[in-house]
Amino acid sequence: MKIPYLEIFIEQAPTAIAMFDKNMCYIAASNCWIKDYKLQGIEIVGQCHYDLFPEINQDSKDLHQQCLERAIDVYDEAPFKREDGTVQWLYWDISPWYISKGKVGGLFIHTIDVTHHKESELKKARTEDIFTQTKEVAKMGTWEINLATKKVYWSKITREIHEVPEGYKPNLDKAIDFFEEKTSRPKLRSCVEDTIEKGIPFDFDFELITAKNNIRWVRVIGKIEIIDGKYSNVIGLVQDISDVTFYKTQLSKAHAQLKAIYNSESISIFSTDSTGYINHFNKGAEKLLGYSAEEMEGKKGPTCFLFPDQVSKFREELAIQHGKNPDNFSHYEDLPVENVNDTREWTYIRKDGSTVPVQCTVSSVKDDLGKNIGFIVVSTDISELKKYQNELIAKNELLNFAEQITLMGHWRRNFITGQGYWSKSLHEIFESQGDGSDFSQDKFEALVHPDDKQMILDHMRETIQSKTFRSFTHKIVTPSGRVKTIHVMGKVVTNEKGEITEIIGTTQDITELKMAEKKLKGLLESAPDAIIIINEEGTIQIINKQTETLFQCSPDELLKEYIEDFIPNILPFIKASKFSNSNNTRQVGVVEELVGLRKNGEEVPISINMGPVEWEGELFTSLAIRNITKQKAAEYKILKAKENLEVLAHKLTEQNRQLADFTHITSHNLRSPVSNLNSLLDIYKTTDDEVLKESLFDKFETVINHLTLTLNTLIEALKTKGPHSDEDVEEIEFEDVLNTTKDLLAGEILKSGASITSDFSKCSKIKYHKIYLESIFLNLISNSMKYRSKIRKPEIEIESTNLNGNIMLEFRDNGLGIDLIQHGHKLFGLNKVFHRHPDAKGVGLFLTKSQIESMGGTINASSKVDVGTTFTINFN
Repeated sequence: MKIPYLEIFIEQAPTAIAMFDKNMCYIAASNCWIKDYKLQGIEIVGQCHYDLFPEINQDSKDLHQQCLERAIDVYDEAPFKREDGTVQWLYWDISPWYISKGKVGGLFIHTIDVTHHKESELKKARTEDIFTQTKEVAKMGTWEINLATKKVYWSKITREIHEVPEGYKPNLDKAIDFFEEKTSRPKLRSCVEDTIEKGIPFDFDFELITAKNNIRWVRVIGKIEIIDGKYSNVIGLVQDISDVTFYKTQLSKAHAQLKAIYNSESISIFSTDSTGYINHFNKGAEKLLGYSAEEMEGKKGPTCFLFPDQVSKFREELAIQHGKNPDNFSHYEDLPVENVNDTREWTYIRKDGSTVPVQCTVSSVKDDLGKNIGFIVVSTDISELKKYQNELIAKNELLNFAEQITLMGHWRRNFITGQGYWSKSLHEIFESQGDGSDFSQDKFEALVHPDDKQMILDHMRETIQSKTFRSFTHKIVTPSGRVKTIHVMGKVVTNEKGEITEIIGTTQDITELKMAEKKLKGLLESAPDAIIIINEEGTIQIINKQTETLFQCSPDELLKEYIEDFIPNILPFIKASKFSNSNNTRQVGVVEELVGLRKNGEEVPISINMGPVEWEGELFTSLAIRNITKQKAAEYKILKAKENLEVLAHKLTEQNRQLADFTHITSHNLRSPVSNLNSLLDIYKTTDDEVLKESLFDKFETVINHLTLTLNTLIEALKTKGPHSDEDVEEIEFEDVLNTTKDLLAGEILKSGASITSDFSKCSKIKYHKIYLESIFLNLISNSMKYRSKIRKPEIEIESTNLNGNIMLEFRDNGLGIDLIQHGHKLFGLNKVFHRHPDAKGVGLFLTKSQIESMGGTINASSKVDVGTTFTINFN
């Protein structure tokens, strides 16, 4: 259906308009429509609009159908995506046209291209969104003061900076009160008043205290807003610049520190340019080398104070490191971009011709493009360090010598790295190759005697499970085929989670000691009588062949069995003897009127000679048993033989006691200096204070020298039961002995923070055995620190008195204390301990008491648990 005049009108319309029938086929379209929708050269009349634009979606088609069916007009704007991917924003309206009243003939669609306008709107929205995001990222908020109402407005970000709730509305005074009171608050108040009264803008940084009491640095900008020639508002910005201020402060501090380091006189720093000439030479370099900066900068290179052979070695190793040919190599020319960072020892030649060893780090200096433009060299004088290293080597050799004398070495096993360490002395004990290097567990197990391999595995399993190292003895087979017996002691080290990190310990070659045991066994076997040795509970520990013959039992039927099963009523006689490990040990003579019970129940009349045997800190009873059935007639001979046997048993007992004493005293008196050495080494490794490190080396020497004296002390300790000559006694100052003790325990004193005070004003000196007095001070003071309280620092007080020529010393501490009601009777006993301290061995007090009593004095103690202990020594 054509309407000619209407078609002409539509074609000439100045806007895009098209007329469609009910099937959405074109009836007419304006030239503007043809142009906007790029339909030039296409006969569109009669064609379906949907065929020409297949990209039209179903929603648009449904909308067209609604307009046709309901005769409604619709208006909107929407993006129109063309086939080529471009987007066109259109304003459109759709209206039905009528054939007759109430009868729709089709649709008019009128569109206006609003793409440019829409893009401007979107750009403005994006700009506002970007501005909002920028303010949030920059932590920048706005604020405003209405001068008419005095009300203050804060934006969302401003409230966030002040850490106030969403609906918080401050007044001017409250807003200013958020700022630091002494400087920022009065300055800001003055700025705001000048802006309100004089229109003066401001832009300053202030310190702000938020509502949550957090400190922030903010930049506040304020200016006046003038409306109709009048001041109406003060508007401004507030920006959180805490991070910037912090980084500025850190950068300034780092710059100051770097400047201080460069200007330091204790560190030599110089740099060279790309040609090898020195261009910077700090005060430390001037002091170290004796040259002035003026003499060096721009005039000389480092080779003027270096040995040629060291320079050649440096260049050769640097060339190899970077894959260059060492021949005619130059690190200035042949390493244009490589990173150089080389640390080694050099020897500098000073201006006066003397030499100085240095620890030197050479690093490349790069420009912005990463190209090497020279080198910077940082050097430290290590003259003293080299001196101390040499001294330490000598002292370590002395320590190794001490270990060799005592046939002892130390070891450790790291459970994190799996590595093991053996001292040189321990390598010598095992006859293995090494001088203190790593030693694996596999290599150790290969040296264990086949009979003891399972025992070692069981012991290690027990140690890991219980986290406690139980000392034990086992055999090894050295590479030369020699079988040795060693005694191992150790300590488990755990972390805060209770996991084992390391096990450390000592190993002592006790082959000779075990040989002494075998000799004892040989003596027992050579004895004419049956010999039984029992412990305090009456259990049989050792027998000889004569015992098997006497009781007609095998060793398995006798060992570990109860003595009264074979000799009824023997224990009352043993208890009546009151054996002890003090000086009052004694033997009981022949006990007759007893019978021995054989395996078959036969009774045998016997006589028994009893005596105490002290071995490895325990007291045993030796029973020499003789069958007297056929010897009644030879009583005199038997008695004589018994007396000879008593002498022999006493001699063996005394020898065994001295051997046991020597073992325990050696372990105890070497432990304090070695422990102190370890403490000093721990402090040396963890401190960066060079002055403290220097003082520690003096203490190393003092402690190591004392080890030599300790060995002499051990020899003297074996003589504490005997008389002393006048040559052993000399006049000694108490203060001198205390100072020596402090030096020996310096490491423990530093670690524990112990306070040691003394008052020798009433009696400053004494005539005494010097070695004994030093040992007394060492044992009592080290005990006070060893058994210190965990909740307070140890305080040790020492005071001397002289009452009518009676010289006394008191040692008081505030440590754990001792329950004397429970432990007082064995306080000074050998191997008696009263606390679960890993280093408690029960030797120190026993040795101290022995030394004091050997000089005719006495020692006693008073103590309260968790209050402290006082030891009183009466030298007369």
